Formats: sequence, C-alpha cells, structure tokens
Amino acid sequence: MHTLLVVDDDPDVLATLTRSFRKGYKILSANGGEAALDILNTESVDLIICDQRMPNVDGVKVLTHAFIVQPEAIRILLTGYADMESLLACVNDAHIYKYVTKPWIPDDLNLTVVRALESLDLQRQLDIARQQLESAYQETVVMLCLAAEGKDQDTSSHLHRVRYYTQALAIAVGVEEKEAIHLGLMSMLHDIGKLATPDEILKKPGKLTDEEWVIMKEHPMAGVRILGNNPFYEVAREVSAGHHENFDGTGYPNQLSGEAIPLSARIVKIVDVFDALTTKRPYKEPWPMVAALENIELHSAKMFDPKLVVELKKLFENGTLERINELHG
Repeated sequence: MHTLLVVDDDPDVLATLTRSFRKGYKILSANGGEAALDILNTESVDLIICDQRMPNVDGVKVLTHAFIVQPEAIRILLTGYADMESLLACVNDAHIYKYVTKPWIPDDLNLTVVRALESLDLQRQLDIARQQLESAYQETVVMLCLAAEGKDQDTSSHLHRVRYYTQALAIAVGVEEKEAIHLGLMSMLHDIGKLATPDEILKKPGKLTDEEWVIMKEHPMAGVRILGNNPFYEVAREVSAGHHENFDGTGYPNQLSGEAIPLSARIVKIVDVFDALTTKRPYKEPWPMVAALENIELHSAKMFDPKLVVELKKLFENGTLERINELHG
C-alpha cells in the first residue's frame, strides 16, 4: 500500500484530504509545514499533497525539503492563488509533479494521484530491472575475463585488484566517478584477446621464440575483434588495443606515444604492471609496493605516463593501494 502525506494548516482541508484517500492508501497528515518537515525526516512516503500558503514554513519549503530527503516521492502542490514567482520556485527547487488549484475537483485530484503513483511504480520496476541488468553484465564481464586468463583464484584476485586500482587512479586524475567505475570494470577485459592465443604459447613455461612473440603480440587486436562493435565495450576495446603501448612509442601493436594512447589504456597499463610486480608468481616473490613504485618511476615517460606515475604514488601514500590489496588479495 502506498503512503501519502497530506499537508495543510487548515484542519477542515486536512480532514477532507484524509477522507478522500484513506480507503486506498496509508495516510499521514501534517497540520502545517513544520509538522510536515518532522514527518519527512522520520517517515518514508510515496506521495505528498501540500498546501502552498502556510505560516512559518510554506509549501515551497516543504516540497523542496522533500526533494532533498526523499527525492523519489511524488510532490503535488495545492495553491489557492496565482503567484507565478512562487510556482516557478516550486517547479525549480522542489521539482513538483504537478500543481492543483483550490478549490480542486475531487475526481481530478484522485486521478492525478493514481497516475502519479502508477508512474512511480513503473520507475521502481525499471530501476530493479536496470540493477539486475547491471549485475548480469558485470558477472558476464568477469566470466569472460576468467575464461581468458584462467580459472584459478590468483588470477581472479589479480583481475579484481586491477579493476579497483584502475578505478581509484582514474578518479585521482579527474575522471568522473561513474565513468571511473565503468573503466574499472572494463579494465578486467584488457587481456581478453588471449582467448585467441594458442595454449602452447600462452602457457609455455620457458622463454618464447621470436616467432612465438609475434603471435603473442597479436592478442591486443584480437581482443578488439572479440569485443565487437557494441558501444558498451568501447572503453574495453581502447584498453585491449592500447595497454601494451609505451609512452615513448616503443610499445605494440601500433607504436602509439604520449596522449595518442587513450587515457584508459595508459591507466590500465601502469596498474597492471604494478599488480604484477607486487603479486607472488610461480617464478618470483612479490615485490614490496615501495620497490614496485620505484621501478615504475624509473620507467616514467618511457613505459608510463609521468602524470599517472605521480598519482599512483599518491594513492600509495594515502593508503588506497594497500586497502585495495587487502580487500582483494
């Protein structure tokens, strides 16, 4: 059952509103704006019908506060006079669904409430569907990554550390949080092209021959092909193609240099190397983070973007890298 909050400083109007909606909804009533603020701070509501002209705290203030503390709730303003300035304030500050003039026609107000709540329910259903879709695509990305890298727990941890190192470094250099989160997820696909690399090369314990290296170096562009043309994977394609490029132009596959290498690929490259250095592998012990950062700094402006080297060191100094490592070690 939906919960409605009705607000008016006139007891008779308040009683009329309550009688109009009590059969179909749970009704909370507030005799004046101050009482309405108290309810909004403590009770969850689906829709608010609020008078405009009230002493001390008027309807604009009530609905503006409602927008701040319960932005999902539908806001309807009752107004008994045509004050265009106040109406504009309510539209701009409180983002009202509709205003209804007094005296209102009961059937019209009832229909407005029904339509508003139908819209609210639809939005909630869409939000649930979106959340389920986001969860599904994240699981799909992880499964693709594990298929490319292997199924052992060490590889899974590596992918997640790269994801959150990438996200943190992206935010540090000014990428908006939503984009940084997406980049973090897409970073897990950086080696998806290894699906096309023969196992005898990918899992060879010894040094690769020159011919085998030529085949190994095909995996960045193989990843681009695997990821297809869907716009959702545009960043992942950038990362796959560019995470073996070097800042000085000596990398592969396209010998890009400097800012010609997409920022996404520059970020993933440095955090991927950092995690490789600080992680135990069959052929080596993990490096201390300080030693890994010193090594990365030696290759600043050669392999790595110098600005990213500076920001990665800051993330170490403020404890971010250690926290990520502890959570996903």
